[in-house]
Amino acid sequence: MNWRDKKVLITGGAGFIGSHLLDKLLELGADVEVIDITPNLENIKHLENSITFVNKDISKNNFTLAETFDFIFHLAAYTSPSISEQESDLAFKYNVMGTYNVLKSAVGMKNIKKIVFPSTALLYGEPKYLPIDEKHPIKIEEIYRVSKKLGEDMCATFTREYNLPIVFLRLFNAFGPRQNTDFLIPKVILQAVKDKAVEIWTDKPTRDFTFVNDTVEALIKAAETDFVGGPINIGSGREIKIIDIVKQIVNKFNATLNVSNKNIPGSMRLCCDNTMAKTILGWEPKVNFEEGLDLTIEWFKNNSR
Repeated sequence: MNWRDKKVLITGGAGFIGSHLLDKLLELGADVEVIDITPNLENIKHLENSITFVNKDISKNNFTLAETFDFIFHLAAYTSPSISEQESDLAFKYNVMGTYNVLKSAVGMKNIKKIVFPSTALLYGEPKYLPIDEKHPIKIEEIYRVSKKLGEDMCATFTREYNLPIVFLRLFNAFGPRQNTDFLIPKVILQAVKDKAVEIWTDKPTRDFTFVNDTVEALIKAAETDFVGGPINIGSGREIKIIDIVKQIVNKFNATLNVSNKNIPGSMRLCCDNTMAKTILGWEPKVNFEEGLDLTIEWFKNNSR
């Protein structure tokens, strides 16, 4: 599809995935507006003369979109599952009310071709089988999972009631440059770089990691497809032990490793069945984990303070 001069909105466009999506859409020639409320615009500083940036809170009762768009990527969210339990009002505010406001504002847009909403694979809980396909049962206990499932349900409702063309994805573990250091890979890299010592709570879990460039490609392909609905899993299809990842990082910096054997929240194992993404979106990951990890390490080495 030709993206040149298409009017595109990215909510949360100054965040980790949003800023990489912004890079790619500008490269494709799109006319992009970003809505975000973060005070830290470092991720998009290099693009400040190429975009329209709007500091606006999507969760406010009076939120509206001032213009129409061809495509909306709704990435603005409260993204930390653990902190969501402590600040459940904020998780609900941004993940539920924010999503409702964005979808409501899109009703009646004449030019809207697709709204893309990324949800989370955490909805699957502790897997009953691997790899996890979209038919796998979900388990919505914690506030974060509840808020993301409500987001999916609103997508389905607005498609049914208002004919909005929405596709929603369930992302497994995206990683790469610019990721918040609350997340595993950047946290371990920075510990190795700054302290020469890394501590993890347990060596037992496995995860399915997708390099952020591949995640961005999935979002774009979801916008380009005629498919409406969801969920569609986005993951590499490769299960990797956390301890193996940590050892790769530790070895690169000659750091020490301590496993403290504490309990962790979340599933012990995750691995994505991405058959639907391949079939419906024509998507599959191109960057293998080791290559993506090297790129991520190099970026944090050059950008850590």
